[in-house]
Amino acid sequence: MAIPPAGTAAPAGKASAGVEALHRQCGVYTKRRVVLRILDAVGWTASADLSRARLLEPASGDGAFVVEAGKRLVAALTRRRVKLTCRTLADRIMAFELHPREAQRARRRIVETLREVGVHHRTAVACANSWIVHGDFLLSNTPSLSFTHAVGNPPYVRWSRIPAPLKKKYDARLPRPMTGGDLFLPFLDRALESLATDGRCGFICSDRWRYMAFATTFRKKWIPRLKISSERAVSAAEAFEEPVHSYPTILIASGSSKTATGAPAIVKSARGKTLAELGYVVRVGPALGHTPAYVLGPRERDVEPHRLLRWIDGSEIKDGKITWTGRRVILMHAADGRLIDLQRFPRLASRLSRFRKELDQRSIVDNGALWYSPIDRVRATDWSRPKILVPELAKVPRLAVDRSGAVPSHGVYAIFAPDDDVLTLYRKLADGKLAAELNRLAPRVRGGYLRCYRHFLLMVRV
Repeated sequence: MAIPPAGTAAPAGKASAGVEALHRQCGVYTKRRVVLRILDAVGWTASADLSRARLLEPASGDGAFVVEAGKRLVAALTRRRVKLTCRTLADRIMAFELHPREAQRARRRIVETLREVGVHHRTAVACANSWIVHGDFLLSNTPSLSFTHAVGNPPYVRWSRIPAPLKKKYDARLPRPMTGGDLFLPFLDRALESLATDGRCGFICSDRWRYMAFATTFRKKWIPRLKISSERAVSAAEAFEEPVHSYPTILIASGSSKTATGAPAIVKSARGKTLAELGYVVRVGPALGHTPAYVLGPRERDVEPHRLLRWIDGSEIKDGKITWTGRRVILMHAADGRLIDLQRFPRLASRLSRFRKELDQRSIVDNGALWYSPIDRVRATDWSRPKILVPELAKVPRLAVDRSGAVPSHGVYAIFAPDDDVLTLYRKLADGKLAAELNRLAPRVRGGYLRCYRHFLLMVRV
């Protein structure tokens, strides 16, 4: 392969529309101090023997991890008087990047960094081209058990928001239990598959794999096979270069051929059955995509009244009662689940047209949904039964019974009883009992808030 001049990248084509759309959603890069902390934690340091080590980075972005890892690799080999050649350097790091522009940027940064630490320019360019693979890690043929270290910041986006062409490929190629939830999960799964038995990994990622239902198979597969040395929550502002709304953790672990004893396990109480065993159903309120468009304030009257229902968010759920403030949500779907025809509701059509610009810019529209469609289905029959409402995040979990048929916000969970006797369950969970159960089941996020998610609510015993 011809080697470009120093400081340039190997040629890469223009990004496809799907790749560009995915990059806009999850091209969030890691701050250098977090990169340093993760590399230190996994033992990829200048003082370590890295002469036979191999590092994997499944989503390199502009090369934050690879640049620092390369600098440390050079220092480690230099300390042991290993000659810095393509043979000693090129096979030590492999990093994937789907976006061609970012792959070019990463290669350019690698060349600049390696030149600064004394690597010959031809060797630096060869390493940059070898280390950065312009391709999709999830669709690659990366062999299992081939890396001693794996680090990075996996892309974080809901499965439903992945651009359709990419999602189709992932659904066809990836194991079904790893799809349908969030994109970071198959990245973790494949990276761990690529890790040698005693290899070490360090990722900054969501801790949703710990408790969400979509990660059930992942937990069963990996918790017994990993020694988790630390899981430290950090703020998004501390971790990332761009402002994002997320709750990241730094996960440091190592592979093991034996069942791990250090990973936290769910402790079951000795008495009672879980809500799941008793037949209770837990659902989260629908995601709308642009709340101001779909939720009317108490004084707004610009939608046909029969298309409206009460809307309740977590702030209106007190311990034992609901203090509804008068907001209502638009029922965008008919009883059969189909999206309504706006031409039949001129007042509603006029209202939503005022939000057309914001609604058009959503990823679900890019993936083929009609411009006025909410993310999730919103219809009356889904919420008409009596239910217990529980806010998603709370320092002290609280609950209240709703018999009005109100629609909860996406930050509220609803518990339905198999015989609609929610009052009996409420009495069993009131007076701090729900809080006591969730304290042993659910993780706390920054600020001391408990995550009262569906997975944990179904594990509550009564």
